[in-house]
This record gives sequence, structure tokens and C-alpha cells, in this order.
Amino acid sequence: EYGLARMQNELRAWLVGGGPLPTLVASEDSPVWTRAYSIEGEAAECERLTRTLALLNAKRMVVGHTPQQHGISSACDDKVWRIDTGMARFYGGPVEVLELSGDQVRALR
Repeated sequence: EYGLARMQNELRAWLVGGGPLPTLVASEDSPVWTRAYSIEGEAAECERLTRTLALLNAKRMVVGHTPQQHGISSACDDKVWRIDTGMARFYGGPVEVLELSGDQVRALR
């Protein structure tokens, strides 16, 4: 079975020079690089996210890597938070942070 534990072990080995870059991690649609949750209006992705979070016993996912034009946002009933505000000088986006405190989640602008 190729699960999170195996992916984590293979990635750790690669990072310390003890193995090749795992194919699953290197592919464009891997769990590390996918932009599936960073694009507006993907209802099918919300269903998959709900199942995935349940399997992981997690409440939410936080993603970056795709600048959001209007700052930090959420989707899928706040199950995914998009925190890439493009605050690098190149993008000129606002400085914002996501505060997680117990079950409370809020964007600080």
C-alpha cells in the first residue's frame, strides 16, 4: 500500500541523500504540488477532500503555492484554507497570516 507513511519515508530518504525522488511526490498532480484546492469552484474536489480528511482524522487542510488575488480564503465549508497571498515583492500581495487556535481559524490582515 502506498500511503502517507511510505511517502514520508521515501521523501525523507531523498532529502538526506539516501534514495531517489519519489515519483508520486515529483509529479505535477502529487499531494505536494497539486493546485486542486487552490482554484475556485471545484465541487468534486470538496467531496474528495472531505473523504481524505476523514481518513486522516483531520479537520482541515492548509495550502499554498498558488497566490490568491484577494488574500487568504477558504473553500469546501472551511475545510481548506488557501494562504498564499503573493506577498513576495514580485507579486506585491498583502501580508496576511492564518491563525489556528483550537477549533478557531481566522485570517489576520
